[in-house]
Amino acid sequence: NYVQYEHISPLIAKINASTGSLEKVIEIIDDIEIEAKPLLFISLKNCNQETKKTIPMLIAKCSFLEHKKKDASKNSFHLIIDEAHNILSETSTRESETWKDYRLELFEEIIKEGRKFSYFVTIASQRPADISPTIISQIHNYFLHRLVNENDLFLLKNSISNLDSSSRSLVPILPSGACVVSGTAFHTPMIIQVQRLPSELAPESDTINLDTFW
Repeated sequence: NYVQYEHISPLIAKINASTGSLEKVIEIIDDIEIEAKPLLFISLKNCNQETKKTIPMLIAKCSFLEHKKKDASKNSFHLIIDEAHNILSETSTRESETWKDYRLELFEEIIKEGRKFSYFVTIASQRPADISPTIISQIHNYFLHRLVNENDLFLLKNSISNLDSSSRSLVPILPSGACVVSGTAFHTPMIIQVQRLPSELAPESDTINLDTFW
């Protein structure tokens, strides 16, 4: 059928823009032989917001489908997502509703079905209330550092059934490095203090000292 170019040109422009963003950070080849490594870190710090959502989705889908082919009793796969609110956010104005639904449904399926194949997902976020409630509801264990946002605290109250009110009240006043742990792996909620890493091993995530900076 004949299609007028002006009707599809916005779609073509969108595809070209998305492809261009991906080509800046990834290279597609026919085959690759790499030595299996126990840990693989993938940094998205040089990616734009669209690519930050697309690449994790590709990695999650491909790794999950590949891992399903293996013997689940002998191999486990752990996908750890930092700054998960950027990837698993339910509210997004930069993508279509259809694409957003596909992105969330993919991760929701992996989180719900993954444990059957020894494929596990760990998410870390400073804004858990921004993450899809379906994903939050599938989490088995929680490490709760200090949270003060009302939406985040409301989420704790309504999503973590084994977190008692006494432990929950401590979350807004926890000191640096302390956290409340709760979930199926613990009989009762506990407060723990995470030891600080040596400076040569620690990530560059400290709050800037404005007095020194200025």
